Amino acid sequence: MQVFASLAPNLKGRLAPSTKRWALAVLALTAFAGCDLNPNVEACSVAIAPASLTVTVNGRATITGTAFDCKGTSIPRKTISYQSSNTSVATVTTGGEVIGVSVGQAVVSAVANSKSAEIPVTVIPEAAANVTVSPGTITLRETNTKQFIAVARNSQGNIISGRSFRWAVSNSSVASIDQNGMVTAVRSGNVIVSADADGVIGQASVTITPIPLGNCSIAPTSQKLTVTEQSLPVLTLRDTANNVVSNVGRTVTWNSENDLVASVVTNTGLVTAKKAGTALIRATPESFALTFGCFTTVEVVDPRIATVQIQPRSGSLRIGIPRQLTVTLFDSLGTTIPPGRPVTWSSVFPAIANVSATGLVTGTALGTARIAINAEGARDTVTFAVTQIPVGTVRVSPLSAILIQGQTTQLNVTIEDSTGAVVTDRPVEWISGDPTKATVTQTGFVRALAPGSVNIAATAENRFGTSTVNVLPVPVDTIVPGVTEYVVALDPPMGPVTNKSFAIALKDAAGNQIFSRTVAITSSSPSVAQGAVNSTATLVQIGAFQVGTTNLTLRALDANGQPEGKTTVVKVTILPAPTTP
Repeated sequence: MQVFASLAPNLKGRLAPSTKRWALAVLALTAFAGCDLNPNVEACSVAIAPASLTVTVNGRATITGTAFDCKGTSIPRKTISYQSSNTSVATVTTGGEVIGVSVGQAVVSAVANSKSAEIPVTVIPEAAANVTVSPGTITLRETNTKQFIAVARNSQGNIISGRSFRWAVSNSSVASIDQNGMVTAVRSGNVIVSADADGVIGQASVTITPIPLGNCSIAPTSQKLTVTEQSLPVLTLRDTANNVVSNVGRTVTWNSENDLVASVVTNTGLVTAKKAGTALIRATPESFALTFGCFTTVEVVDPRIATVQIQPRSGSLRIGIPRQLTVTLFDSLGTTIPPGRPVTWSSVFPAIANVSATGLVTGTALGTARIAINAEGARDTVTFAVTQIPVGTVRVSPLSAILIQGQTTQLNVTIEDSTGAVVTDRPVEWISGDPTKATVTQTGFVRALAPGSVNIAATAENRFGTSTVNVLPVPVDTIVPGVTEYVVALDPPMGPVTNKSFAIALKDAAGNQIFSRTVAITSSSPSVAQGAVNSTATLVQIGAFQVGTTNLTLRALDANGQPEGKTTVVKVTILPAPTTP
């Protein structure tokens, strides 16, 4: 403040009024900035808020510096001075207002009593308020290029320098653009070119026109094709400067002056030879008069038969069953010749097989047949074995049978070939599905061995038929007990008896003993005694409970739990336990 007071008088009368006012203002600000409003307290540290700052070019933001004493208490009215490490990027006022100058990085410091604090400052481009693209409207020919320029302006209308743009076109099939704004015309049409900065878009309109055609040519200028052969001529277009131009996107009309000899696909130019002769093929590009265009001459010839091939080439013939053979004709290039050429079929061994004029072969006897063909001097032969007609169906009768163990029956087989005719000359193999239950001889004679169900099959040439044989056990006729009356004493002192038994024998009607059958036993006085048969049906085990007499009735049961054979009754007497002397 003293400096300002001493200088002010000296400036009086020495400067112009306007200059004087400016100088006095500078001196006042300088003097004020140099004055510490709280010089009695020494700053021990300085802090800046915020910790970092981002501003746009020409944008402003205020930072606040605070001085602290050595106790960590903020010093009120302590003067803070500010400075920027890179004033070309950002400046800072004495009041802490940071101003963006150009895009980049700077460090702003706050200083008090030689103590300082720093924050990083990032300056980013200004936000665009308006984008213009030039030229705004343009017409290009296909394949031409054009450099477009975009300019971004801020809200005050000032140009934002150094701004990058995202370039795009509305239809990439019509035109392409790189990220430098270079447009390449692809095909005729209209397209919008746009440049984007900060979401603000500027646009330009581009019209693309086709390159005018000057002439065309077809390669080859002439060609020879065989019947059915195809060819795709190559069309070359040139502009008025005789430069080759692309066919893509251009309409070309193809036509043949003789469709009977050679046809052509209108939009592709694919030529198909149809019959011997000569045809002129014309291609007429768009904008050419129909009387003009370019031409190629096609000569069509019939192909010469070089080789023939009979199909099929392997397999066999069945006696009496016709089989159709076909033939494929080839020219010298290996290309298939359409049917219709005259051919001659013949059988080398007519006694074994004959063949018709159309290639239908019929075997007449067992052996090897050889069939030949001749087509304009080209020959081929194939060999087939003539065999019997294969078996089609094997039937066994009866379809099912019920046998008792030990019984036999005769099964019969009927064999039909694939035509349905009964044949008797084919070997048959008989097989039992379970030989432990039933066996079968190679004449179909079946013998039942054990209870159960078994399939008997007859096979001939991998065909088979079956019959189901159900084997029933031999029925029980009688139960023969080892005793007619059984006497047993209770165990002392009058205890029950559980370890006594008597023998039985189950027999069939022929008197043969049968084992392991179910036997039902009922007691007339269950409280006196009861009986149970062991697993082999050879013993009746007695359970005696008290003195008395009961009749045990024995009856065999079949597999279905039904009574079988005759009933047997055994009288059982239970005596008191013997007394001890």
